[in-house]
Amino acid sequence: MEITQLTNITATDAQAIYNLSNQLGYANYLNLLSARLKTIITLKDHAIFVARVDDKIVGWLHCLVCFRVESELFVEVTGLVVDGNIRGQQIGKNLIEASKNWSSGQHISLLRVRCNVMRTESHQFYRALGFSSNKEQKVFELSL
Repeated sequence: MEITQLTNITATDAQAIYNLSNQLGYANYLNLLSARLKTIITLKDHAIFVARVDDKIVGWLHCLVCFRVESELFVEVTGLVVDGNIRGQQIGKNLIEASKNWSSGQHISLLRVRCNVMRTESHQFYRALGFSSNKEQKVFELSL
């Protein structure tokens, strides 16, 4: 397995990330996801890491630097998906490690992740990696 930061995006990469995202129920359109990926990889305060096995993307992680009025600077993992057929092989852990290293390179010492309350397996995964739960919240949306 190889973990790398995406610095360019191919149609094959976008398709793989699209397919993995669908495994967790994230509805997307491939063309829109591909356009977002192309934008994100140009942003210095964002990083996308991919895990490859036999040159095939089997997991991805997106993280970004967060500036908040009320909080110290932190990096947030905004998405992490590992192919459901090969979970349990340290891929997610290695993607988290890549984000920790990237955060340290940004001189940031706090890593956060938000997790749906329904994803109890994910809660166990993050706790096993040393994360602690410090808040539960609701997310409100307003379509404009």
